[in-house]
This record gives sequence, C-alpha cells and structure tokens, in this order.
Amino acid sequence: MSDSLVVCEVDPELREKLRKFRFRKETDNAAIIMKVDKDRQMVVLEEEFQNISPEELKMELPERQPRLQARTTDDVCRE
Repeated sequence: MSDSLVVCEVDPELREKLRKFRFRKETDNAAIIMKVDKDRQMVVLEEEFQNISPEELKMELPERQPRLQARTTDDVCRE
C-alpha cells in the first residue's frame, strides 16, 4: 500500500526563499503562500506578502483551494 503513495517535492527556489524568510531581520508581519502544482507534483510559491495583518492574509486565501502558509507576526506584549 505504501508503494502507491506519492509525495510532493519542494521547489528548490522556494526552499531557499523559505530559508531566508525564516532568518529574516525585519520585524513586520509577513507571509509566504504556497500551493501544490499537481502536474509537477511540487510545492511552489504562489505569493509573498509584507506588512500584512492576519485578517488581511485570511482574506487573500482562496476559500476552496488548499494552500500552505509560512508567516511571521510582530507580537508585542503591552502591559
């Protein structure tokens, strides 16, 4: 049964972009939206956002099409 399981690869350019995104120095909210390219069986970059709130990001995502996201948020503790 495990022989029929197909796993998607991650696009090498996306992999590098995610590495840079993870270690970025900026402190604003940012996101990378990814999707699965069924033809190539690969996870690819769909869109990048800078300075976007979680609510705005939610509005950008399609309702009925699955997407993957990586995001950073600037949470400040206000006492």
